[in-house]
Amino acid sequence: MTDAELLKTPLHARHVAMEATMGPDGGWEMPMSFSGAGDEVRAVADRAAVFDISHVGRIRIRGDEALDLVERVCTADVVRQEDDTARFTLLCNEAGGIIDQCLAIRIEDWWVLTTSPINRVKVVEHLLAQGQGLSVKVDDQTPKTSMVCVAGAQAEEMLDRALPVSVAHLAPGRIKTGTLMLARYIAARTAYMGAWALEVMLPNMFIGQAWRFITDKAGANASPPAGAAARDVLRIRAGHCRYGHELNETIDPFTAGLGRAVDFGHDFVGREALEALRDKPPARRRVGLVLARSDTPGAGGAIPTLGTAVCRTDGGQIGTVTSGTFCPMLDRVIALAYMAAGACDAGAEVLVGTDAARAAEVVSLPFKG
Repeated sequence: MTDAELLKTPLHARHVAMEATMGPDGGWEMPMSFSGAGDEVRAVADRAAVFDISHVGRIRIRGDEALDLVERVCTADVVRQEDDTARFTLLCNEAGGIIDQCLAIRIEDWWVLTTSPINRVKVVEHLLAQGQGLSVKVDDQTPKTSMVCVAGAQAEEMLDRALPVSVAHLAPGRIKTGTLMLARYIAARTAYMGAWALEVMLPNMFIGQAWRFITDKAGANASPPAGAAARDVLRIRAGHCRYGHELNETIDPFTAGLGRAVDFGHDFVGREALEALRDKPPARRRVGLVLARSDTPGAGGAIPTLGTAVCRTDGGQIGTVTSGTFCPMLDRVIALAYMAAGACDAGAEVLVGTDAARAAEVVSLPFKG
């Protein structure tokens, strides 16, 4: 995809004006960083930062049989899901492979599914196919709305001091809807980056005002902007999956360590295949790796990328890296990987890479420290 073909969020011009480093992310041109990923990660760890996540898909599902469709496509138990809540769920194909990971947001008698940026069109097509014959309307709200995320150790206190409505009381998975600056919003408490976070959806015409307020006009309670690079560092440290790295349609929920998102108390696409897998130990497991310090100058040495081999110390590949980064809080290079189930106990020593391989320790997720 060329730069001209990349989609742009309504905040794109503001990011460019702030001299953000821009780059591709899931078919969109997004800010990679504003002040440097390390500084932005520390801002979240120490205080708070705000992210433009308008590239995340937002699909509204309405109609008399909206619940039937959501139940059919989601692995989670959405039937008993309360109003004004957001629940993590997976969408699977008939073979049990993961189509996407989503938040299923229930608001009275209608729903919003958030999707990975790269999968929005695919998920819409999946919903339309599964919704045939049902009294339901699937409406992609992504082009009409924007989405920002304020995250950090002090984010809830800062937002409560800056906003006319309180959000600090929201428990994880709860949402708040209402009107602010004449705009209807949906605010969801999440923890995708391993920190207190509030994700807010707003109509496009109001997102500029909201962004300016959060980053500047809130005074002492303003949050600096952060980009996709910092978000990925935080995501990896929290041990969370990214579609196209830890997840794809050949990986099932149990291999990915996401069996908690599967509820067999209802019928859903892929249930039969997953029932055959649930009592079988997966051949691979998703684990964390902490790489040994490197003598190479720079922040921790080379960072392993998607597809880098993980080998036994005496030779022989036993896994593959899916994501890697330098984590400022740990002052180490860390990675996520799939490894053979019999070779990935916490504390095990492995080698990452083939040429100039580096020692690493297998750790349980999320990363500690």
